Amino acid sequence: MTQTFKEAFYFFRVNLFKLFAFTLLIAALVILLAQILIPIFFGDVSAEQIGIESIKAFAQMMNLVIQPIYVGGLIALIFSLASKQGRGVFNCLFEGLKRWPYMLLANVITSFLIFAGFLLFILPGIWLFTRLFLVPYFVMLKQQTPFEAISNSFNYTKGYSMTILIDIILLLVISFVFLLIFSVLQLLHPFLLLFFLLLFQSMAYVLYYRHYELLTNSDTKSIENNKVES
Repeated sequence: MTQTFKEAFYFFRVNLFKLFAFTLLIAALVILLAQILIPIFFGDVSAEQIGIESIKAFAQMMNLVIQPIYVGGLIALIFSLASKQGRGVFNCLFEGLKRWPYMLLANVITSFLIFAGFLLFILPGIWLFTRLFLVPYFVMLKQQTPFEAISNSFNYTKGYSMTILIDIILLLVISFVFLLIFSVLQLLHPFLLLFFLLLFQSMAYVLYYRHYELLTNSDTKSIENNKVES
């Protein structure tokens, strides 16, 4: 287990309650929004009559709307906890809502690039992900436009692909083991699975944030050293 992963997991464990509260808030808002929108989109049609393709399209639309707000709010919360600002989960969620257009555009562009990379025999997609994972952090924490964030993410992650990839693989292996245990114990209820996936995502963004800290702090230190030398 790498030092970065240990630090991220310690942060995740110490702040689990607030991350848990944020996850519950998002899950509750998604369920509430779905309850409001389903009758509008499908009318009085019963759940049994709604086709699978229609449900998929509706779920994708919901994800397109909610995901940028969720990720933006989560990044704001992680930053608040790391810098000991003491901001509440609603405040952080509002921050995600304010940056929604930028996060949405950044999500669409990076998802398209990574998906195109995966079509080119998978490895280019993995490489692109390791070069673009900083984009939402620059958009949220540095208030950059999606195009600025993409350019800076490429600059900061130069020669860093294997470092982040090792931690991602480690997180995936641990999560797979937990899912396997839950499956053997027959505990994979749909709601429990959804909650586990949200917590997994929270841990992933904590891990990415730790790498963001390391990369941006090292860059700041090098700038300060250059000023001292000059």
